[in-house]
Amino acid sequence: MKTIWRLAIGFFLPAFAISCFNPPEYPVIPEIDFENISFIDVPDGSTLSDGTLIPDTLILKVNFKDGDGDLGLSDDDLQLSDETAKYAERFYFDKSGQKWVTDDASALGSDFLRYSSKKSPPFDTLPNFVSPYDCINWEILTKTTGTTTVNTDTVYFQLNPNHYNIFVDFLINDNGTYEEYDFRKELCTTYDGRFPILSKDLSQKNPLQGTIRYAMEGTGFKFIFSIKTMKLRVRIQDRALNKSNIIETDPFTLSSIK
Repeated sequence: MKTIWRLAIGFFLPAFAISCFNPPEYPVIPEIDFENISFIDVPDGSTLSDGTLIPDTLILKVNFKDGDGDLGLSDDDLQLSDETAKYAERFYFDKSGQKWVTDDASALGSDFLRYSSKKSPPFDTLPNFVSPYDCINWEILTKTTGTTTVNTDTVYFQLNPNHYNIFVDFLINDNGTYEEYDFRKELCTTYDGRFPILSKDLSQKNPLQGTIRYAMEGTGFKFIFSIKTMKLRVRIQDRALNKSNIIETDPFTLSSIK
């Protein structure tokens, strides 16, 4: 399955490091609790030798327990098959409402929903090609001939939340009420992510306990969040799509967790 990561300029994919050991018996639905959060503040304007800005990093630590150890996704799960289709990044739809996955959207036939489908009911209720739907619901197809690339069509899709196995929401304190800063709507990206398989042998169904260290990089954290009080809301999911409990970090400002 082809995965297209849509990242705003200055934001990067998360990195991971995991520590595990064999625990007593636990439920097969994963359980998590908050361990720690810290912020690595890089001096403004710091660059690599090629001129690329060096990002700041939020590091989240979450403790986990899982009874059968089926936690994590691998690169093989990105390859399209009957087993891995549930982890696809996006679903396409034909006009009968059937859901499909593909590694080549340009191969979709005329019976699949396209922007031109909006001309006729009942598909005239599809969202317009405006923010944020131009990011989360419409894919522009292109064709390249030599050095020339032209747009050929626009097809409808829905994002699959099960593409990820760790989910992170950013919440900002607004006069005592925490409101989500939605990275998808604001910047067409997400800090939801995928951590790798934790078990040495998934077929053994062994319980696991440990800590996930989840690092989120971005050059815009200080601009977006500044001195605001915030917290993160977090959940993980196992390979069987069992969702853990939802936890929240303690309230913090970026300067307070350096």
